[in-house]
Amino acid sequence: MEYVNLVFFSMIPIIELRGAIPIGISLNLNPLLVYLSCLIGSTFIGIPIILTFRYILNYLKLKGYFCVFTNSIENKIHSRARKLKSLSVIGLILFVGIPLPTTGAWSAAGIASLLEMRLKDAILGIFLGNALSGLIIFIVSYHIF
Repeated sequence: MEYVNLVFFSMIPIIELRGAIPIGISLNLNPLLVYLSCLIGSTFIGIPIILTFRYILNYLKLKGYFCVFTNSIENKIHSRARKLKSLSVIGLILFVGIPLPTTGAWSAAGIASLLEMRLKDAILGIFLGNALSGLIIFIVSYHIF
Protein backbone atom coordinates (compact mmCIF):
# COMPACT_ATOMS: atom_id res chain seq x y z
CA MET A 1 0.00 0.00 0.00
CA GLU A 2 2.93 2.35 0.63
CA TYR A 3 4.02 1.98 -3.00
CA VAL A 4 0.58 3.01 -4.22
CA ASN A 5 0.84 6.07 -1.98
CA LEU A 6 4.21 6.86 -3.55
CA VAL A 7 2.66 6.65 -7.02
CA PHE A 8 0.09 9.24 -5.98
CA PHE A 9 2.70 11.39 -4.19
CA SER A 10 4.77 11.48 -7.37
CA MET A 11 1.74 12.80 -9.27
CA ILE A 12 1.40 15.90 -7.06
CA PRO A 13 2.82 18.98 -8.84
CA ILE A 14 5.24 20.25 -6.21
CA ILE A 15 6.34 16.89 -4.80
CA GLU A 16 6.61 14.84 -8.00
CA LEU A 17 9.32 12.22 -8.33
CA ARG A 18 11.94 14.33 -6.58
CA GLY A 19 10.02 14.46 -3.34
CA ALA A 20 8.42 11.03 -3.44
CA ILE A 21 11.72 9.12 -3.67
CA PRO A 22 13.12 10.56 -0.42
CA ILE A 23 9.76 9.86 1.24
CA GLY A 24 9.99 6.20 0.19
CA ILE A 25 13.60 5.97 1.33
CA SER A 26 12.73 7.47 4.72
CA LEU A 27 10.01 4.80 5.12
CA ASN A 28 12.68 2.08 4.64
CA LEU A 29 10.95 0.63 1.58
CA ASN A 30 12.60 -1.42 -1.15
CA PRO A 31 14.70 1.09 -3.15
CA LEU A 32 14.00 -0.50 -6.54
CA LEU A 33 10.24 -0.55 -5.96
CA VAL A 34 10.36 3.03 -4.67
CA TYR A 35 12.15 4.13 -7.83
CA LEU A 36 9.79 2.24 -10.16
CA SER A 37 6.59 3.35 -8.45
CA CYS A 38 7.67 7.00 -8.41
CA LEU A 39 8.78 6.77 -12.05
CA ILE A 40 5.43 5.31 -13.09
CA GLY A 41 3.41 7.90 -11.20
CA SER A 42 5.41 10.90 -12.36
CA THR A 43 5.38 9.77 -15.99
CA PHE A 44 1.74 8.68 -16.11
CA ILE A 45 0.46 12.08 -14.98
CA GLY A 46 1.96 13.62 -18.11
CA ILE A 47 -0.69 12.09 -20.38
CA PRO A 48 -3.78 13.81 -18.94
CA ILE A 49 -1.82 17.04 -18.41
CA ILE A 50 -0.75 17.23 -22.06
CA LEU A 51 -4.25 16.49 -23.30
CA THR A 52 -5.84 18.95 -20.88
CA PHE A 53 -3.38 21.74 -21.70
CA ARG A 54 -4.03 21.22 -25.41
CA TYR A 55 -7.74 21.53 -24.84
CA ILE A 56 -7.27 24.68 -22.75
CA LEU A 57 -4.98 26.27 -25.36
CA ASN A 58 -7.46 25.52 -28.14
CA TYR A 59 -10.24 27.00 -26.02
CA LEU A 60 -8.22 30.14 -25.32
CA LYS A 61 -7.56 30.60 -29.03
CA LEU A 62 -11.29 31.03 -29.55
CA LYS A 63 -11.76 33.62 -26.80
CA GLY A 64 -11.22 37.27 -27.64
CA TYR A 65 -9.30 38.13 -24.49
CA PHE A 66 -6.58 35.55 -24.93
CA CYS A 67 -6.62 35.25 -28.71
CA VAL A 68 -3.84 37.83 -29.22
CA PHE A 69 -1.66 36.22 -26.55
CA THR A 70 -2.08 32.64 -27.81
CA ASN A 71 -1.60 33.71 -31.43
CA SER A 72 1.65 35.51 -30.60
CA ILE A 73 3.00 32.44 -28.79
CA GLU A 74 1.88 30.18 -31.61
CA ASN A 75 3.51 32.42 -34.26
CA LYS A 76 6.83 32.40 -32.40
CA ILE A 77 6.71 28.63 -32.03
CA HIS A 78 5.80 28.00 -35.65
CA SER A 79 8.50 30.35 -36.91
CA ARG A 80 11.10 28.28 -35.08
CA ALA A 81 9.31 24.95 -35.43
CA ARG A 82 12.00 23.14 -37.40
CA LYS A 83 14.67 23.73 -34.76
CA LEU A 84 12.30 23.08 -31.88
CA LYS A 85 10.83 19.88 -33.29
CA SER A 86 14.23 18.31 -33.88
CA LEU A 87 15.47 19.10 -30.39
CA SER A 88 12.21 18.84 -28.47
CA VAL A 89 12.57 15.29 -27.10
CA ILE A 90 16.18 15.84 -26.07
CA GLY A 91 15.21 19.19 -24.58
CA LEU A 92 12.44 17.59 -22.54
CA ILE A 93 14.81 14.90 -21.29
CA LEU A 94 17.31 17.50 -20.13
CA PHE A 95 14.60 19.80 -18.77
CA VAL A 96 13.07 17.09 -16.59
CA GLY A 97 16.30 15.21 -15.93
CA ILE A 98 18.09 18.01 -14.13
CA PRO A 99 16.45 18.16 -10.70
CA LEU A 100 15.83 21.87 -10.27
CA PRO A 101 12.68 23.51 -8.92
CA THR A 102 9.82 23.80 -11.45
CA THR A 103 11.47 21.51 -14.00
CA GLY A 104 9.35 18.41 -13.50
CA ALA A 105 6.79 16.43 -15.44
CA TRP A 106 4.04 19.03 -15.05
CA SER A 107 6.13 21.82 -16.56
CA ALA A 108 7.43 19.55 -19.30
CA ALA A 109 3.87 18.53 -20.19
CA GLY A 110 2.93 22.19 -20.50
CA ILE A 111 5.91 22.83 -22.76
CA ALA A 112 5.05 19.80 -24.88
CA SER A 113 1.52 21.13 -25.27
CA LEU A 114 2.78 24.52 -26.37
CA LEU A 115 5.14 22.92 -28.87
CA GLU A 116 2.33 20.67 -30.11
CA MET A 117 4.54 17.62 -29.74
CA ARG A 118 3.21 14.18 -30.49
CA LEU A 119 1.96 12.53 -27.32
CA LYS A 120 4.32 9.58 -27.80
CA ASP A 121 7.39 11.79 -28.10
CA ALA A 122 6.40 13.95 -25.16
CA ILE A 123 5.82 10.96 -22.87
CA LEU A 124 9.11 9.42 -23.98
CA GLY A 125 10.96 12.64 -23.12
CA ILE A 126 9.21 12.93 -19.77
CA PHE A 127 9.87 9.27 -18.95
CA LEU A 128 13.58 9.41 -19.77
CA GLY A 129 13.95 12.72 -17.94
CA ASN A 130 12.22 11.28 -14.89
CA ALA A 131 14.48 8.24 -15.04
CA LEU A 132 17.56 10.48 -15.07
CA SER A 133 16.22 12.73 -12.34
CA GLY A 134 15.28 9.73 -10.20
CA LEU A 135 18.80 8.34 -10.47
CA ILE A 136 20.27 11.69 -9.43
CA ILE A 137 17.90 11.90 -6.45
CA PHE A 138 18.82 8.34 -5.42
CA ILE A 139 22.51 9.11 -5.59
CA VAL A 140 22.03 12.21 -3.46
CA SER A 141 19.66 10.47 -1.02
CA TYR A 142 21.99 7.54 -0.41
CA HIS A 143 25.08 9.81 -0.20
CA ILE A 144 26.91 7.82 -2.87
CA PHE A 145 28.94 10.82 -4.02
